[in-house]
Amino acid sequence: MSAAKPILSVEHLTIRFGGLVAIDDLSFNAAEGEITALIGPNGAGKTTAFNCITGFYKPDVGRMSFNHPGGKTYYLERMDGFRIAQAGVVRSFQNIRLFPAMSVAENLMVAQHVALMRASMFSIAGFLRLPSFLKAEREARDLARHWLELTGLSDEADTLAGSLPYGSQRRLEIARAMCAGPKLLCLDEPAAGLNPSESLALNELLLKIRDDHKMSILLIEHDMSVVMQISDRINVLEQGRLIAEGTPVEIRNNPDVIRAYLGVEDEDEVAAVVGKGA
Repeated sequence: MSAAKPILSVEHLTIRFGGLVAIDDLSFNAAEGEITALIGPNGAGKTTAFNCITGFYKPDVGRMSFNHPGGKTYYLERMDGFRIAQAGVVRSFQNIRLFPAMSVAENLMVAQHVALMRASMFSIAGFLRLPSFLKAEREARDLARHWLELTGLSDEADTLAGSLPYGSQRRLEIARAMCAGPKLLCLDEPAAGLNPSESLALNELLLKIRDDHKMSILLIEHDMSVVMQISDRINVLEQGRLIAEGTPVEIRNNPDVIRAYLGVEDEDEVAAVVGKGA
């Protein structure tokens, strides 16, 4: 286990769909200020667990404690999805969900609508253009510019989001999530569809977000070149159960993980694979 304080503690999470047990007594921590990966073969339950944490599903059993850096603890299993996002658990999606008919900059402003609505006193201050609202609007634009620059999208600020190249849309999704003010950034396969150079750039971006912005990141990813290079801790699922937890080096050489991913059963074969990866 990581020595860092957990920002998220998942305890005995279980969810069933009819007779199918999708998540079976899952427990793990995501540490504050670290990148925690959740990996496993197709059908292992990663996305189901993610959907529970972010409020799209309600678990049948279990507790999910989000320890906000401000000191308050939220029990996510008791909250609606939009409340979870407002508390600081913000996610991206495996399938890109930008507003394609809006500009890149407008997508980042929309991500800040909750803060702007509060500053406008739900339209009154905005309509009257009061100083408090104008200040909040300037801060929102400054934040959008910051993330445009950090993600290399400054020159595309006025471009329609739907016309961006695929890799740029992936970066815009991360920028939009960051504009929502997360304390725990949950990324669902951010490297899906990226070529090797784009995956490398993604690695650099996520490490910069972790290090420069002290961001806690929970990551689902199939691209092992991403997972192994940027994760502080990795949790491995198989058929809804946690089968391994550790550092990238520990996971790479774990016999149970090798069996799950490669379908290797013979002890000699497992030993041979571990020997190659050591």
